[in-house]
Amino acid sequence: MTVEVRDAGPFEKLVTFNVTDAELETAKSKAARRLSREVKIRGFRPGKAPRQIVEATVGAGRLRSEAIDDLIPEKLTSVLVDRDIDPVITPSLEGLDETDDGLAVEVRVTLWPKLAKVPHLADRKITVGRPEVTAEELEAQLERMRNQFAQLETVERAAAEGDFVSIDLSASRDGVEVAEASAAQILYEVGSGGFIDGIDEVLPGASAGDTVTFDGELPDGFGDKSGLSVSFKLDVTEIRQKLLPDLTDEWVDEVTEFETVAELTANLSERMSDIKKRSLAVNFREMALDELVHEVEIELPEALVRAEMDELLHRFGHRLEERGISFEDYFQATGIDQETFVEDLRNQADHSLRTRILLEAVADEQGLVVDPDEYGSIVEGIALRSEQPDAVRAALQGGAQGKSLVGDILRNKALEAIIAGATPVDDDGNEVDLSVPEVEAQEVEAQVVEGEVVEAEVVEAEVVGGAEEE
Repeated sequence: MTVEVRDAGPFEKLVTFNVTDAELETAKSKAARRLSREVKIRGFRPGKAPRQIVEATVGAGRLRSEAIDDLIPEKLTSVLVDRDIDPVITPSLEGLDETDDGLAVEVRVTLWPKLAKVPHLADRKITVGRPEVTAEELEAQLERMRNQFAQLETVERAAAEGDFVSIDLSASRDGVEVAEASAAQILYEVGSGGFIDGIDEVLPGASAGDTVTFDGELPDGFGDKSGLSVSFKLDVTEIRQKLLPDLTDEWVDEVTEFETVAELTANLSERMSDIKKRSLAVNFREMALDELVHEVEIELPEALVRAEMDELLHRFGHRLEERGISFEDYFQATGIDQETFVEDLRNQADHSLRTRILLEAVADEQGLVVDPDEYGSIVEGIALRSEQPDAVRAALQGGAQGKSLVGDILRNKALEAIIAGATPVDDDGNEVDLSVPEVEAQEVEAQVVEGEVVEAEVVEAEVVGGAEEE
């Protein structure tokens, strides 16, 4: 068999080989036997019709086409194994030409890209900022905590920004009331911008008993009426001002496990610093990797990029489907057009491929390996966390899934090698310590989560915009 292999672009090759008439005839006979089982032929049991009858039934053109479709992958696999060529995606048929004694087949094969040179890893400085908690940040945290324990007091005056206004809401369109847009006893914080566009412009200056109107669109949450242009009417029934507790030792002792403001402040500062360090540590890892990825000089095959885009699109579509959202709903809700979406998908695919190529190159350059004991330990950990541990163990013992897991482990090791060669620094170039003690910090009764105090629930009325009341 005559085989020709030539370069066709970055990490792509054109493989040409021939198919003889004799091979094609053999393939036709095999295709006829298969079709005789698949196609119902009158007078013959499935699989028993002779080739001539099958050919007469389905047509000579279809039989030949089926034979070629069966034969080319078989011959191509043999050629690629013989030439030690490992395609990363399904090869594509580029040409199929008649010859004197058969066919000349040309196939484009895409290979997995390899870096000619790995970027230098050592002595890299990554600017991450400072983990120290500023006085302003600490003050803001204490203010959020005071807001959690705030009380609302009814006042006899006009509403101002920061007040909570109790309103009865209704809406109409062309004089006809929109029933879905009616609600009573809504408690809204003036100036919070968390409800209807335009409401914060009409409520300041309104007093209890006043009625204010304005035109706008129904926000999300009104079902198929969302986005509908309507005329709003707000009946103001009550004005409440927020009263914050004084930040005193007595108050701290009453509502937290600490006795003084100083103790509470010190604990908050320490916890906020730890949270900030953890956040900076995550950013440091991402930035250290991205900096190297951006230095990767490699031209990616278009077919590989498109295959990665297809994979990302499949995963995203599956996530939308799980949430009962169609792509049309997604585009409408986000305002993203399809052209922008596809461009973003391409950028993600490009970055994903470059990242994997880089990590594999680092693993190879560093001589990283996965020893059997290490692999066995990881497999066991995965199995024990699953609902079918025996099936997981069996699936990960060799085969494609096992090979994929080994690749994941090596890439993780490569990432750790990249991190080890980088140093986090602040804006002035000073090294930053991002280590966090492996001890659980004391919990403040007003729980602090991700640097923010969890808000208490407001009673007596539905609240829009956020408020606290005891």
